[in-house]
Amino acid sequence: MKFLPLCFLSTAYILATSGMAFAQGCCTVGASSVGGLQSGVLKYRTLNVGVNYQFNSLTRAYEERHRIEHPQRAKAMVSYFNLQAEYGLEPRLSVFISLVFTDKTRETTVRSLRFDETFTLGASGIGDVVTVIKYQLVSPSILSPFALAVGGGASLPTGSFTKEQGTSRLAIDLQPGTGAAALLGWVFAMHGFPEFGIRFYATATYRYSGTNFHSYRIGDEYNLTIGGEYTLDDHFMGSLLLRSRFASADFADRRILSATGGTYHDLMPGFSYTDGPSQLRLFAQLPIYRNVRGRQLTLSYLLGVEYSYVFDFSNAGSPLIADP
Repeated sequence: MKFLPLCFLSTAYILATSGMAFAQGCCTVGASSVGGLQSGVLKYRTLNVGVNYQFNSLTRAYEERHRIEHPQRAKAMVSYFNLQAEYGLEPRLSVFISLVFTDKTRETTVRSLRFDETFTLGASGIGDVVTVIKYQLVSPSILSPFALAVGGGASLPTGSFTKEQGTSRLAIDLQPGTGAAALLGWVFAMHGFPEFGIRFYATATYRYSGTNFHSYRIGDEYNLTIGGEYTLDDHFMGSLLLRSRFASADFADRRILSATGGTYHDLMPGFSYTDGPSQLRLFAQLPIYRNVRGRQLTLSYLLGVEYSYVFDFSNAGSPLIADP
């Protein structure tokens, strides 16, 4: 008789998680907050190297615009470790690259008449590499503190998408990589008010995804960030951004998948300390609006820290921080 509850729980767990077996929305919280894509073209012959850590907590479930209680009491934790570098190849041209290590965990609880059982799934590893070439269309000046830049690049499938737990392959949202290349488009616009220590800027990225060898295609995605920064003194700066993500539904075997895609709006406050060529930035991401397809587990909050250092090779002197 002890075997029957075990069989029931195993069957219930399979049924409970099968709906998420190909769901991309749960533990994929969108592109991580890559600092290099939130700034313009780097100064000629300078190198900006940064490390970035982000912790994402996902405990809020939504169905369309309505917050609901997840039937399996699911929750997830996602960590990103980014290594970023950007180099100014020409006076108007720079190249950016980002390497990421991910760690993803999801918990679900299966309820029975006698007791509940919690199951944990997760994986970690190197993710997909992102590289973008930036070109400065309009450079800021004293008379016109406006900047405009465009760029393009790709996300390369360097991360594993076939990790297993036990004898089963994990869902794509728990995998470190996607298994497919993606094309990226990027736009940056900035207008500064130096006399007030304020600048406003906006960035937009578009990702056109390919299909991996398991016939899975992550939906195309737009990310738009708008906001401003205020210089408090020579070292401290505060920022407040609105980040919007518009994701299309995923496909598997040319079939549209439920519980993938949607519209997500988040508020991103930040605070940074600059000392010469080095900068330390603390930031957070808080949800303000959700409208998702199907039933999804979404971001509750993000906490991040980033350190960057700029090397100036344009002269033989000591490293100096590049112009913003």
